[in-house]
Amino acid sequence: MKLLTVKQVAKISGVSIRALHHYDDIGLLKPALTGRNRYRYYGQEELLRLQQILIHRELDIPLSEIAGILDAPGFDRLATLQQQRQRLEA
Repeated sequence: MKLLTVKQVAKISGVSIRALHHYDDIGLLKPALTGRNRYRYYGQEELLRLQQILIHRELDIPLSEIAGILDAPGFDRLATLQQQRQRLEA
């Protein structure tokens, strides 16, 4: 997968550029790399993390707690998605 700019990620995710910059500033969602032009570039792993962030935000979980959940040792993305699906179905 090619790298996407912050503008492209904002467009496909519905998250504002400002929010993506904020997520970077607080360490919640770091870009795959920052170019010499200081542009942020995101890859597949970052997009998957953003997906998790957005799902947790829909559940009204504060950003500070989301970071703890996603960065916890043993965090299992698939198991978490399955649990979130069950919550949404309930």
